[in-house]
Amino acid sequence: MDKLYLGVRSRTADGNTVTVNVIEDGVPRSLSPRLDLRDHPAGGLEWGYGTDGPAQLALAVLADVTGSDDYAVRHFHWFRLEIVSNLPWQEWKLTEAQVRVWINEHHPLTDAG
Repeated sequence: MDKLYLGVRSRTADGNTVTVNVIEDGVPRSLSPRLDLRDHPAGGLEWGYGTDGPAQLALAVLADVTGSDDYAVRHFHWFRLEIVSNLPWQEWKLTEAQVRVWINEHHPLTDAG
């Protein structure tokens, strides 16, 4: 079964918060931001525009889908520009299949080296 990535922006007493979860086999978990691969200055996952937070989300999603840290580091920039920066501001859903379509059309996994 495909993984489902869900992003939600909400307002709390402390300000705005964003959460990104992955649902795999019906079980939700938080998406790791993969700060071990690259720590963009924004300090978290974001979407809907084109700077550091969306770059961190692009990196995290590609690493999670492909299982290849090298692939994620090499291609997150384009995934951010083409997909993450265009995600709806308030909330979004992205399937593993949609990510794999992007991978196959733009930067096939055989490029991962």
